[in-house]
Amino acid sequence: MKFISNIKSLFVLTTVSLCGYTGLSHADDNQKKVDRKGFIIIGPARINEYLGSSDYEMVPMIISQFQLLGSDIEIEGLTARGSLLNGNNWHTGIATRFDFGRDGDVSNQAVAAMKTLDAYVNFGGYISQFNESTWLDGDKLEFRIEGTTDMSGSHQGVITTLTSTYTLPLYIPWRFEFELEASYASSNYMQSYFGIDAIDSGASGLAQYQAGSSLRDITFNTNIGLFISPTWGAFVRLSYTRLLGSAADSPIVKGEGSVNQSLIGLGVFYRF
Repeated sequence: MKFISNIKSLFVLTTVSLCGYTGLSHADDNQKKVDRKGFIIIGPARINEYLGSSDYEMVPMIISQFQLLGSDIEIEGLTARGSLLNGNNWHTGIATRFDFGRDGDVSNQAVAAMKTLDAYVNFGGYISQFNESTWLDGDKLEFRIEGTTDMSGSHQGVITTLTSTYTLPLYIPWRFEFELEASYASSNYMQSYFGIDAIDSGASGLAQYQAGSSLRDITFNTNIGLFISPTWGAFVRLSYTRLLGSAADSPIVKGEGSVNQSLIGLGVFYRF
């Protein structure tokens, strides 16, 4: 179904670091900390149809963070993280991601003719380290490493992601955040998404291709928040991804798609 394909694309590509948006100002944080535990962002986004596609589509964007039973929960579409252990400047926990795979309901006819990739669940963990007032008073610098593996037997691969996030101090009513991210994927994952076997080659007309483990992509994100009150605000996300390694060399990307991927999202921010 097209609706499922749309949601799949957004949930795979959207990787927002949420920690920079939990407060409006230092004074307001102290004032609202007791009764305001999280937020939600809802709005539309324009993204590539699938990772490696040169076609675009509009999809819903949903992002949230809250506390549950003493744990910090982050939800980014079908990606979720929950903290288990927290220190003064670090935390670690579990991470999970559900993906609808890739079906035949895409614009590119060659890719649509290939075998579908079944939906899968990735499960693993993360560890994050952060420092506040690193360069400017009130800023925040965070590093996170996350690893997940396929639990459903769809691609049977492993994805490791390194993320660095820098959040500027709040310049009322603005909040600016910058994120640099790189993902490394195992050969099983890369072959499932970007490889072309004899059957797919015959169906699509593309040359056979064996994808190996490699750095999959590097991504730069900019998140901008404009707060009109302690409760409400507007959110803009600009994201650029460059596919690398076996992903960039695949005929699915090199011949039928693009190594350049982007996301533009607009949302309404509600703090609760």
